Amino acid sequence: MKRAERNQDMPFAMVRVDDRMIHGQVVVGWASVLHPDRIVLCHDEIAQNEWEKELYESSFADSGIKINVFTVDELLRYIRSEEFEKEKVILLVETPKDALRLLEKGVAFGCLNIGGLHYRANKKELNHYIYVDSEDIQALVEISRRGVKIEGQDVPSARKVDVVEMLQKIL
Repeated sequence: MKRAERNQDMPFAMVRVDDRMIHGQVVVGWASVLHPDRIVLCHDEIAQNEWEKELYESSFADSGIKINVFTVDELLRYIRSEEFEKEKVILLVETPKDALRLLEKGVAFGCLNIGGLHYRANKKELNHYIYVDSEDIQALVEISRRGVKIEGQDVPSARKVDVVEMLQKIL
């Protein structure tokens, strides 16, 4: 599906927050449903570490899906490219703060999938795969305030949950 055929507020097949980043649930589970041409992990530190970047980019080489690790600046150049216009893309970030940073830089998306924010000390449980701390909450509230729908759904066969509604129960 070309970008011109997509909703202009949602140029990506999916924008997902997952602290495990690129892994089987994304490449096997979501890709089998969304059929992306490319999966992009936007992560400055990994993109600047050649060894780690190569590890992520080659981890699912057999999938037939292009996998890239980009810095924020590289992502911004890519989404302005003709190549992006022709591709269906899953965009991954590690944290809600990363997703907010992309919005602040002008990356448009209408829906954010929370696919995995796992247990860590000082995080509050929203459900079995979403745990948040004050930084996550602040970022998610701001993302929602900017008109982005925030859904929790770890795998395609799971029921979608309204993350903002879940946050309201713990605030």
